[in-house]
Amino acid sequence: MQTYKNSGKTHAKPILWGAPGSLYSGKTRSYLVKKGIDFQEVFPSHPRFQAEILPLIEYFVVPVVELMDGTLIQDSTDTIVHFEQEVREPALIPETPVQKAVAWLMGFFGSEMLLTAAMHYRWNYLDENRAFLEALFGRAVSAHRDMEKQREQVVPTMEYFKGFLEPLGVTPETIPVIETSYEELLDRMNSHFLQYPYVLGGRPSLADFGLVGPFFAHLSRDPYPSVLMKNRAPHVYRWTERMYEAGFVDGEFPDLEPDFLPNDQLPETLDPILSHFFSEFSAECMGMIQNYNAWNEVDPGLPSGTIIQSDPGAGTAHPSLDWFEFELRGVRVRRRDHVDAVYHFQRVLDVLAGLDEEGHTRFDRVVSRNGGEELLASGPIRRIKSEHYKFVLE
Repeated sequence: MQTYKNSGKTHAKPILWGAPGSLYSGKTRSYLVKKGIDFQEVFPSHPRFQAEILPLIEYFVVPVVELMDGTLIQDSTDTIVHFEQEVREPALIPETPVQKAVAWLMGFFGSEMLLTAAMHYRWNYLDENRAFLEALFGRAVSAHRDMEKQREQVVPTMEYFKGFLEPLGVTPETIPVIETSYEELLDRMNSHFLQYPYVLGGRPSLADFGLVGPFFAHLSRDPYPSVLMKNRAPHVYRWTERMYEAGFVDGEFPDLEPDFLPNDQLPETLDPILSHFFSEFSAECMGMIQNYNAWNEVDPGLPSGTIIQSDPGAGTAHPSLDWFEFELRGVRVRRRDHVDAVYHFQRVLDVLAGLDEEGHTRFDRVVSRNGGEELLASGPIRRIKSEHYKFVLE
């Protein structure tokens, strides 16, 4: 159970405090558009964000969704779960077991594990991306309408985000395998979106929203990766456009039912994508879980509510405990863990634990043929909960 704070204000419609270049804002915005939620987006350059929202969250982050009653939801997946419970139709998290499990799993891979590629292609191609990014960050964080003043004001923000590269394991030695892995994923997704408008057929799901965060905000809009995507994977690029269009039916697929495939089926083109995710991200994800478990083993008697991060006083959406190493395509990668990724993996495991026996058996077949058994046998040894925008021990 997540606990939230309240701004004390009421509104005629939900407010998305977001930014056009923000990965998780892109995920949330796409969901609200596809769900048909009437909302207003406001950028954090607005004085009310600085004066009222930021002090409640206690660290700078977007998106934050302010509900009509003033409740502040920071996490993008929490936002989706909230509206799925409040507005039942159209349902954008499948109810059938295999599709539901796959939607949560692929949503996790998109939101948590593709952050590295997104940040690499944004910040390591600054010669191509700089002018676009200066304007992008300028409109989000600066109240100035003078371009030179905007550029000056966004320098610290851009430097801050560029500083994420080394903690994510992005170095001159790892860049070649990060790019090779991403390009292979583009090819596999391109084959899928040639056949289907969304991950699970004719209706978007949590899988699409998790993936569209990195694929829209960074990889399809920043100049360098945008050109790469348009030339190498034009059907993926078209999917990123489709994910911000109201409604489900696309002119390319007018006869496809605007729903998930019938009888809990998966598109045949998903296996290559799932096998890619398991082969490329399992070691990285398990390294984060192992770091978290080792931290617990040092002092197993820590009380419920203990903040899970190396510096409990430093608020952040991506708290970390330590560095770890893993291997990607034969190259050693050293990065910091993300406690939030372990928490969101826990949520996937919770969904799997809730499947009935027959559904679990069929999902296990999907996992087995795509090489995911070892990852899904892993997990945190002590549960994590989200409390007032911090990750703490349950």
